[in-house]
Amino acid sequence: MKFNQINKMFCVLAALSGCSTNVEERVSKPLITFEKTNSGWLSSQPLTSLYSYQLIDVRGQQPKIVNINDTDGGLRDYDVVFIGENHRHPGNHLAQTMIYQRMLAGNNDVILSMEQFERDTQKTVDAYLAGEIGEWTLRHFGRAWDNYQSSYRPLVEMAKALNLPVIAANAPKDTVVCTGRNGLEVLEKLPKERKDEVAASFHIPEEGDYFEKFAGAMSHGSSRSKASLNSYHAQVVRDDTMAESIHLAMQAHPDHKIVHLNGHFHSASGLGTVERLKLRNDSQIAVIQPILVNDPITPSFKYTDMDKGDYLLLIYPLSPMVITDENKRVWREKVFKRSKQDCSFGTDKA
Repeated sequence: MKFNQINKMFCVLAALSGCSTNVEERVSKPLITFEKTNSGWLSSQPLTSLYSYQLIDVRGQQPKIVNINDTDGGLRDYDVVFIGENHRHPGNHLAQTMIYQRMLAGNNDVILSMEQFERDTQKTVDAYLAGEIGEWTLRHFGRAWDNYQSSYRPLVEMAKALNLPVIAANAPKDTVVCTGRNGLEVLEKLPKERKDEVAASFHIPEEGDYFEKFAGAMSHGSSRSKASLNSYHAQVVRDDTMAESIHLAMQAHPDHKIVHLNGHFHSASGLGTVERLKLRNDSQIAVIQPILVNDPITPSFKYTDMDKGDYLLLIYPLSPMVITDENKRVWREKVFKRSKQDCSFGTDKA
């Protein structure tokens, strides 16, 4: 499939968020403006559905809307663009697709890097891109997330059509789970052939903005408890492995730019994976931070939100997942249940 065919296909998708292929219609559409308030900025246009989004350049004192149908808004000035996501949010995923498409337009030199594929599945991803296996095989043996078809397939198909790499950037789930359970020392049990599935080194200061942010997000125990530190170290395994994966991709493809997808916690305020990439690579990095607005009719964002990214992505609010105490209890038991992971990685077997 040629890129112009892809462009037409994704303009159909973009229609869900107000895209138009008619030039006159786009020109006549009122430009979104922002009104300054006591606490932040108020957008002049509502968000009308879960597929709606507004991409806003907040690098200056005055926020500016980025019409991704017409311009990349300066994103191509960067070596790496982190697009944070609220996992499974339709508008967030649609925006990722449209941003990646725009950055590719006219310059097919943008590599896709993904938290959603793990390093040990890279050969499977490569085989799919080369046409050696089908999508079912990619999803099964690549351990694709269960929302792959609705959320990530469009971006992977664009990369495939243009013969561009897709980087399986994340650490394998078993190494993350076992680190969270037993600490970083458990990684010493990794067999030699699996050592390169995680970063060669980790940046694990137990102080500073990222540590305090992670500790504040924890809902159990002291931030210095063994369980909490292990959870923090598991987070670092993800962050450093993704950062190293991006760095290696940049070394292998020095004439290309990178778009990296990850949960927004990994990149908000230039922390997490972003700060760990900066330790490895002196590159220009932009962060797109999603903001779930409180009121979609009068969407707004706070001044403090402007510190979370170079660009903000306003998206429609989600209904609360749980409300009653009983629902919260059931949710915690389901989400945080212990897996039966073998943390010896097979080394204890005869």
